[in-house]
Amino acid sequence: MADAGPLIAFGRIGKLALLQQMLGEVLVPKHVLDECLQNPALPGAAAIQSALDQGVLLRAAESDPALPPFPMLDAGESAAIRLALKLSVPVLIDEKAGRKIAENLGLKIIGSLGVLLASKRQGHLDTIRSALDAFQANGYHVSVALVQAALIRAGERF
Repeated sequence: MADAGPLIAFGRIGKLALLQQMLGEVLVPKHVLDECLQNPALPGAAAIQSALDQGVLLRAAESDPALPPFPMLDAGESAAIRLALKLSVPVLIDEKAGRKIAENLGLKIIGSLGVLLASKRQGHLDTIRSALDAFQANGYHVSVALVQAALIRAGERF
Protein backbone atom coordinates (compact mmCIF):
# COMPACT_ATOMS: atom_id res chain seq x y z
CA MET A 1 0.00 0.00 0.00
CA ALA A 2 1.52 3.32 -1.02
CA ASP A 3 1.19 6.86 0.24
CA ALA A 4 1.64 9.87 -2.04
CA GLY A 5 5.06 11.07 -0.86
CA PRO A 6 7.10 8.11 -2.11
CA LEU A 7 5.08 7.89 -5.34
CA ILE A 8 5.71 11.55 -6.08
CA ALA A 9 9.41 11.24 -5.18
CA PHE A 10 9.99 8.21 -7.40
CA GLY A 11 7.77 9.64 -10.14
CA ARG A 12 9.75 12.88 -10.24
CA ILE A 13 13.01 10.98 -10.83
CA GLY A 14 11.56 8.45 -13.28
CA LYS A 15 12.06 5.44 -10.99
CA LEU A 16 8.52 4.20 -10.19
CA ALA A 17 9.42 0.80 -11.67
CA LEU A 18 11.80 0.31 -8.71
CA LEU A 19 8.78 0.20 -6.41
CA GLN A 20 7.27 -2.70 -8.32
CA GLN A 21 10.64 -4.47 -8.58
CA MET A 22 11.25 -4.21 -4.85
CA LEU A 23 7.74 -4.48 -3.45
CA GLY A 24 5.83 -6.48 -6.04
CA GLU A 25 2.23 -5.33 -6.31
CA VAL A 26 1.98 -1.64 -5.36
CA LEU A 27 -1.59 -0.76 -4.38
CA VAL A 28 -2.63 2.88 -4.27
CA PRO A 29 -5.80 4.08 -2.51
CA LYS A 30 -8.15 6.50 -4.28
CA HIS A 31 -7.33 9.36 -1.87
CA VAL A 32 -3.62 8.95 -2.63
CA LEU A 33 -4.26 8.94 -6.38
CA ASP A 34 -6.40 12.05 -6.02
CA GLU A 35 -3.52 13.77 -4.23
CA CYS A 36 -0.95 12.66 -6.80
CA LEU A 37 -3.00 13.37 -9.90
CA GLN A 38 -5.07 16.42 -8.91
CA ASN A 39 -2.89 18.66 -11.07
CA PRO A 40 -1.44 16.84 -14.11
CA ALA A 41 1.13 19.62 -14.53
CA LEU A 42 2.81 18.89 -11.18
CA PRO A 43 6.15 17.10 -11.31
CA GLY A 44 5.68 13.35 -11.06
CA ALA A 45 1.97 13.35 -11.96
CA ALA A 46 2.48 12.23 -15.57
CA ALA A 47 4.85 9.46 -14.46
CA ILE A 48 2.35 8.24 -11.85
CA GLN A 49 -0.47 8.23 -14.42
CA SER A 50 1.74 6.33 -16.86
CA ALA A 51 2.66 3.79 -14.15
CA LEU A 52 -1.05 3.26 -13.47
CA ASP A 53 -1.76 2.82 -17.17
CA GLN A 54 1.06 0.27 -17.48
CA GLY A 55 0.11 -1.68 -14.35
CA VAL A 56 3.23 -0.71 -12.41
CA LEU A 57 0.89 0.83 -9.83
CA LEU A 58 -2.55 -0.62 -9.10
CA ARG A 59 -5.67 1.22 -7.96
CA ALA A 60 -6.78 -0.15 -4.60
CA ALA A 61 -10.34 -0.51 -3.39
CA GLU A 62 -11.53 2.12 -0.96
CA SER A 63 -10.46 1.73 2.65
CA ASP A 64 -12.92 0.42 5.20
CA PRO A 65 -14.87 3.38 6.61
CA ALA A 66 -15.50 1.42 9.82
CA LEU A 67 -11.83 1.75 10.79
CA PRO A 68 -10.97 4.78 12.94
CA PRO A 69 -9.84 7.96 11.15
CA PHE A 70 -6.45 9.53 11.81
CA PRO A 71 -7.27 13.26 12.11
CA MET A 72 -3.62 14.29 12.37
CA LEU A 73 -2.90 12.85 8.90
CA ASP A 74 -4.11 13.88 5.48
CA ALA A 75 -6.71 11.79 3.64
CA GLY A 76 -4.12 9.93 1.55
CA GLU A 77 -1.95 8.88 4.48
CA SER A 78 -5.01 7.82 6.47
CA ALA A 79 -6.35 5.80 3.55
CA ALA A 80 -3.02 4.06 2.93
CA ILE A 81 -2.67 3.10 6.59
CA ARG A 82 -6.30 2.00 6.96
CA LEU A 83 -6.18 -0.13 3.83
CA ALA A 84 -2.78 -1.64 4.70
CA LEU A 85 -4.22 -2.57 8.08
CA LYS A 86 -7.36 -4.05 6.50
CA LEU A 87 -5.35 -6.11 3.98
CA SER A 88 -2.46 -6.94 6.35
CA VAL A 89 0.13 -5.60 3.92
CA PRO A 90 3.13 -3.27 4.41
CA VAL A 91 2.70 0.46 3.91
CA LEU A 92 5.07 2.57 1.83
CA ILE A 93 5.19 5.89 3.66
CA ASP A 94 7.81 8.50 4.49
CA GLU A 95 5.90 11.04 6.57
CA LYS A 96 7.00 10.83 10.21
CA ALA A 97 3.55 11.04 11.89
CA GLY A 98 2.13 8.48 9.48
CA ARG A 99 5.03 6.11 10.08
CA LYS A 100 4.52 6.40 13.84
CA ILE A 101 0.82 5.57 13.57
CA ALA A 102 1.50 2.65 11.23
CA GLU A 103 4.17 1.36 13.60
CA ASN A 104 1.82 1.63 16.58
CA LEU A 105 -0.74 -0.40 14.65
CA GLY A 106 1.83 -3.13 14.02
CA LEU A 107 2.16 -2.53 10.29
CA LYS A 108 5.37 -3.20 8.43
CA ILE A 109 6.69 0.14 7.20
CA ILE A 110 8.77 0.68 4.10
CA GLY A 111 10.21 4.05 3.23
CA SER A 112 11.71 5.51 0.10
CA LEU A 113 15.24 5.09 1.45
CA GLY A 114 14.52 1.45 2.26
CA VAL A 115 13.44 0.92 -1.34
CA LEU A 116 16.66 2.53 -2.57
CA LEU A 117 18.80 0.38 -0.27
CA ALA A 118 17.04 -2.81 -1.36
CA SER A 119 17.39 -1.74 -5.01
CA LYS A 120 21.12 -1.35 -4.61
CA ARG A 121 21.47 -4.69 -2.79
CA GLN A 122 19.60 -6.42 -5.61
CA GLY A 123 21.62 -4.71 -8.34
CA HIS A 124 18.92 -2.42 -9.72
CA LEU A 125 20.92 0.68 -8.71
CA ASP A 126 24.67 1.17 -8.75
CA THR A 127 24.47 3.81 -6.04
CA ILE A 128 21.75 5.31 -3.90
CA ARG A 129 23.52 8.67 -3.87
CA SER A 130 22.39 9.46 -7.41
CA ALA A 131 18.75 8.77 -6.50
CA LEU A 132 19.06 10.76 -3.26
CA ASP A 133 20.58 13.68 -5.17
CA ALA A 134 17.76 13.44 -7.71
CA PHE A 135 15.17 13.43 -4.90
CA GLN A 136 16.70 16.63 -3.50
CA ALA A 137 17.04 18.27 -6.94
CA ASN A 138 13.37 17.56 -7.61
CA GLY A 139 12.09 19.01 -4.35
CA TYR A 140 11.74 15.87 -2.23
CA HIS A 141 13.43 16.69 1.05
CA VAL A 142 15.23 14.00 3.02
CA SER A 143 16.97 15.02 6.23
CA VAL A 144 20.75 15.10 6.30
CA ALA A 145 20.76 12.54 9.14
CA LEU A 146 18.66 10.08 7.10
CA VAL A 147 20.78 10.61 3.99
CA GLN A 148 23.95 9.99 6.01
CA ALA A 149 22.54 6.84 7.62
CA ALA A 150 21.36 5.49 4.26
CA LEU A 151 24.69 6.15 2.59
CA ILE A 152 26.55 4.40 5.41
CA ARG A 153 24.19 1.38 5.15
CA ALA A 154 24.76 1.35 1.39
CA GLY A 155 28.55 1.44 1.87
CA GLU A 156 28.79 4.81 0.15
CA ARG A 157 30.63 7.91 1.25
CA PHE A 158 28.70 10.75 2.81
